Amino acid sequence: MSTVAQRRRISQLRLVAQRLVGDPWSTPTQAVNAMMCMQGQDFPGALTSIALRTNSRSLSEVRDAFKCGAIVRSWPQRGTLHVLPAEDLLWYLKLTAHPRLLGQEKRRLDRGIEAHHIDSVRDATVELLHEARAISRDALLDAWKERHLLTDSTWAYYLLHHLCVEGTLVQGPIGEDGKQLFVLTDDWIAQPRELDREAAVAEIVPRYLSDHGPASRKDLNWWSQLPLREIDAGIEECAGELTGIIVDDETYWVHNSVLERYEGLGAGSLGRSLLALPGFDELILGYASRWMTIPQAYAEALVPGNNGVFRKSIISGGTAIGFWRPGRAKPIVELFQEPTPAFQRRLDKTFAALPK
Repeated sequence: MSTVAQRRRISQLRLVAQRLVGDPWSTPTQAVNAMMCMQGQDFPGALTSIALRTNSRSLSEVRDAFKCGAIVRSWPQRGTLHVLPAEDLLWYLKLTAHPRLLGQEKRRLDRGIEAHHIDSVRDATVELLHEARAISRDALLDAWKERHLLTDSTWAYYLLHHLCVEGTLVQGPIGEDGKQLFVLTDDWIAQPRELDREAAVAEIVPRYLSDHGPASRKDLNWWSQLPLREIDAGIEECAGELTGIIVDDETYWVHNSVLERYEGLGAGSLGRSLLALPGFDELILGYASRWMTIPQAYAEALVPGNNGVFRKSIISGGTAIGFWRPGRAKPIVELFQEPTPAFQRRLDKTFAALPK
């Protein structure tokens, strides 16, 4: 059975890998490129997660990265919204999202959505965006309704998801209301990369382990949905750059550069680290199991009912110690233990330093 110290070390190494402590990335584009895919269900939270990993910690710089087309949001893996580099979107969709979409064909047909419905919606959307260039979700759905293409309102999410996963649409620029707009992928992404499956797997494995590790083969399998045999081959190919840490008979692989930065920071510095994270941050959701960061006793408090709702967490020294939510005057905080006055002052400084 693993010890608290072992779990804390794994989590602290992940803090270093994800640049939540130590040297951050220079720009939002650099951060997203390194992280490959970042949780994007909650768009304001995604902006904060990216900013927390950059030098400036500026939300406006993250928005600018979307507006200039460097980063985008789509459904590239696990049927979940993520932020990823624009140049990586199409090859990654093909690798991880297309098979999932094909697996949903029976469910689509059971709902009455035929291929000709998708074709009609696609044709109308492309025609519309050749003129409008960018469009909000509400305006796009209204346009479908006006053309009698959305005869069942429950089809809306599936059709949006389908057009994005197949590569026709992507969420790119940000409107004046702060919400993302849909654009045509071919118009928005000027220089998409092309990778075959072998090259794609060879790239994903080291990218994930460099900026999420320590992580197990099961973590990477859950995160990307790649088969374990391909993951194992990818790990073997870059094994010279990795160190394995065995916990509970499972090997957690970490890039050697992360270990170097970890040792440079020192256990004391990492132990004093204090973070206030958005609810869907990669430190919590980037792995098959969250137990390295969230003590089992507090799992229900942070993920009520285990139903996909993740509260905003407070992480001290790599371990979750409470959760928070915005308040009118200041954040409303729930800690699992009574804080000392000195700790409360540190916590106040942490919230004051959140990206703006």
